[in-house]
Amino acid sequence: EQIVKHREQYDGIVINACFGNFYDPVSVLTAASKGLKNDGIIAITHPLGAQFVKKLHTEDPETVPHNLPSQDIFEEMIRESQPLSMYSFIEEIDSPDDKNNDTSQVIYYASAKKVPQITIQNTIHLRGPVDSGYGRGGKKLGVPTANLPCSLFANALQNVPTGVYFGWAVIEGDGEKKGRNAIHKAVCNVGYSPTFDGEENKEKIVEAHLIVNDGDIDGDFYGETMRLALIGFLRPEMKFESFPALISAIMNDKANAKDALDLSTYTEFTKDPFLMNPQVHWIGGDGGDESASYKFIKN
Repeated sequence: EQIVKHREQYDGIVINACFGNFYDPVSVLTAASKGLKNDGIIAITHPLGAQFVKKLHTEDPETVPHNLPSQDIFEEMIRESQPLSMYSFIEEIDSPDDKNNDTSQVIYYASAKKVPQITIQNTIHLRGPVDSGYGRGGKKLGVPTANLPCSLFANALQNVPTGVYFGWAVIEGDGEKKGRNAIHKAVCNVGYSPTFDGEENKEKIVEAHLIVNDGDIDGDFYGETMRLALIGFLRPEMKFESFPALISAIMNDKANAKDALDLSTYTEFTKDPFLMNPQVHWIGGDGGDESASYKFIKN
């Protein structure tokens, strides 16, 4: 998979009078959104309006393969892209003419705002033993992680885009050790940790950091079974130029995940029996066995 290199981000990106010319407009939105700061705006504009582009598309579909999207289609497109939220949609404006009379002017303006998170289309349920991993999260970054290796979930992770996700986690237990059978907030990296030159993960893994206070969980939980429900996406996996830049991004991810999981949209997921009933034996219906399994659930 292609790794996105960390780069400068912008307050706004405008795609003017050319959006219909792109063969894959969703990929264009995805690429543009990666260059936006949170709350940044991506705007698709055309001074002659959607009907003008429709005429060009009809006359020469090879040069103009797409019409400008309607509001419904635009909202669907941004849901398929990176974290974007509908901001504004205008197809005509009232403006004064030379004699100061109000007239309608045809234009096209569709915009979306970069948001810290989006809900993924399919909640990912993973259950398996926690691996010791590469020993980097706590030792090098000060952010201990609970790792679920690809060897247990190769088929599950194959088509999951690399990036930073968030959700809920449960460490199964008999109740004797603090923090077991309780639902915890989690921020997770799915990928290869490309910033560690020469020490990249050999396989795609899930590195979950449980967002808890000191003392909430007794000891480490290597070898214990974790249930993880990934429900939202924050950003693609990136290669950072330095450890301080990486650490800054991780702290930002942690804060964004914590805030997102306070929203009612995401607290509702804690009612899922997968999380609420860790004493009940669970084997995911999409693959795996009693030791490790997974299931995708459409939201």
